[in-house]
Amino acid sequence: MNVTNVIFRLKELAKEPETNIGLTSKTILDNMNLVANFNISKVAQITYTSPATITRFCQKYLNLSGFSELQTLIRVYLSEEQLNSDPKKHTKKNEFNYDEITSAINLTDSLIDMDEVDKIVEGIFKTKTVCIVSQDSSISYIASDLYEKMSLIGIPPIVIKQQETLDYYSKISDENWLFIVISHFGENAMVRKMIEQIHKNGSFVALVSMNNTSAFSKVADCWIKYAPTDQDPLQKIKYSSMFSLLYVTQVLFTSIVKKDKKRFEKISKILKIN
Repeated sequence: MNVTNVIFRLKELAKEPETNIGLTSKTILDNMNLVANFNISKVAQITYTSPATITRFCQKYLNLSGFSELQTLIRVYLSEEQLNSDPKKHTKKNEFNYDEITSAINLTDSLIDMDEVDKIVEGIFKTKTVCIVSQDSSISYIASDLYEKMSLIGIPPIVIKQQETLDYYSKISDENWLFIVISHFGENAMVRKMIEQIHKNGSFVALVSMNNTSAFSKVADCWIKYAPTDQDPLQKIKYSSMFSLLYVTQVLFTSIVKKDKKRFEKISKILKIN
């Protein structure tokens, strides 16, 4: 779920302030600056609930991984609101987007190890089931983009965006499965445990993440890194990060196509290349 959808959902829930869920939603909307800077315990206090309740609220009603993702999205929303209220800053920001994006793509290009990409491609050809794991709403578009590309050449993957779904597949996967895990920092502990279980099951785990060692990278069979390395939570939603990830998925897609003549011919027909 993106920033706009989360805020819209909170506003919809807040229309019923007589319910606990409605009251929690309204309190969050009325105190977004505090929520953006408070820890989960403090937020629980101002909403008259508990940290566990806040986590369940985020997961069940907002379709998020937890409080940290809600906090990140609220920070993004507040930053965008501030930017939109200042035309000078908006113009200045747009001027720097191109340089920021091209710099990140160039750095990503230098970070990509083609041997690691080849491992993923070979694994895809050998495996029976390919899954794309994307547990962060800020990169859901990347997972969708890769899904569409792979489906075009006859490799429709399973896209896993919910923890409950990932938990299910972590129990049934085996050596015939390949998981492409797209993550910024590998910061979600619950998801990490599921990925570790998937790896123990014998499944191939391919990680696409920022150039920063994490718990995810330690259990991955191969790792494609992208720029930047900044660990500021807001960094991951910058234009540079999104374009870097799109560049990575394009490199992976191109590598799949060029290593398989039949798929190369298939995509050529789709694109009407004579």
